[in-house]
Amino acid sequence: PSSIWRLNKQFKDEFAEWRSRRLNDLEIVYLWADGVFLKAGIADEKLCVLVVIGADRTGKKHLLGLEEGYRESKESWLVLLRDLKARGMNEPAIAVADGGLGFWAALPEIWHQTKEQLCWLHKTRNILDKLPKKEHKEATIRLRAVYLATDAEASRYLADRLIGEWKQVGYLKAAECLERALEKLLAFHAFPSEHARHLRTTNPIESPFASVKLRTNASRRFRSPQSALHLLFKLLQRAEKNWQRLASPEKLKEVKLPDKPINPAHMPS
Repeated sequence: PSSIWRLNKQFKDEFAEWRSRRLNDLEIVYLWADGVFLKAGIADEKLCVLVVIGADRTGKKHLLGLEEGYRESKESWLVLLRDLKARGMNEPAIAVADGGLGFWAALPEIWHQTKEQLCWLHKTRNILDKLPKKEHKEATIRLRAVYLATDAEASRYLADRLIGEWKQVGYLKAAECLERALEKLLAFHAFPSEHARHLRTTNPIESPFASVKLRTNASRRFRSPQSALHLLFKLLQRAEKNWQRLASPEKLKEVKLPDKPINPAHMPS
């Protein structure tokens, strides 16, 4: 018990120091956001941990934010994003997340010019849920062809054909699901093609969490949300040292960041 108490206190202190560090020295170009659920506390509900990872100009990925949230709500995301901005983080060129409305509702209140990219993996699952099982294999192949197309025009052509065919045979919900999200699904085409595989999904978060969940699942249920959050922080901090850089990092020099907002106090009278 004494060792556990000592480690818990150490993790808590290190987490407090980490979440108060300044971010001015990082020029974040790409950002990924997701909510991860862990079993913690005495209630049946799971702890929702909001996670933000970013890639800088060198292609190096950084764990930027980790916050206890409430069902990925807009208010919870606002707390995290405001904190990142207050600590000096710049406005990224593009943000990648799933269809959770909380993040997308919060983002424009903090950063107005960041492009929005929906995760293709999550959206594909949503679309398949609206199709008969017999259609899943062909739909998966054709959706893959959409996001692997060489440019936005080719992707849009293939998507429009698929949407039209689904409407014709009565798969209206699947067609509407793809049609409504199409622009945000194709935002990655505005960036270097070498980075498309990094920007199409939230895999930069999903992948490190696969190994983390092996540890957290072994714990069955954490006694408190705080202890779960602190352990998660330590596991991700350790994993961060081995995260691979983005492919073709030299291409990040071509990506233009949003203009910095003008401070009215510095404007000429």
